[in-house]
Amino acid sequence: MSPLDAWRRELRVLIPRGFLRRDQGNGLLVSDYPRHGGETETTKALMRAGYTVRIENRLASVDGSLPKYQALAAALSDKKPCPTDENLMLYALGGLLLRSGGEVTEENLPLVRMTLKYLDSNDLNLLARHLSPACAEAQRKHIRLPKAAGQLILYALWERSDSPC
Repeated sequence: MSPLDAWRRELRVLIPRGFLRRDQGNGLLVSDYPRHGGETETTKALMRAGYTVRIENRLASVDGSLPKYQALAAALSDKKPCPTDENLMLYALGGLLLRSGGEVTEENLPLVRMTLKYLDSNDLNLLARHLSPACAEAQRKHIRLPKAAGQLILYALWERSDSPC
């Protein structure tokens, strides 16, 4: 189960028509609801529910607001998987992020968003390949790493494991 599933269920109620997909760019999700009418009402409903919306070319980029991400991070469990040869790099990265202790902020939100998107795509190899350099870049800029990204990674590994510790 993807951590985005709960947001998708909530968004499906708020966006009754049109598609809702993972954004291939820098956003989280994209929808074509502006093409189906009721754009203003839907946008207002999304914003009241804690989402941010940017409309361009009749497509809506939908993302969680900072408080929405902070609530997601607060709701994450602290389940930890057993490290295996296959998940060792991601397990170590998740542990590093977890120990960083940083709250979700505007500065580190892109790292949490990236983690959510790759976990949602179920491609852990891409996550490992792209998140490590992104974390290194954030540290060079003196941005505190988000604990929530580590929680998301370790929870995803725990859900995929056959024998949790």
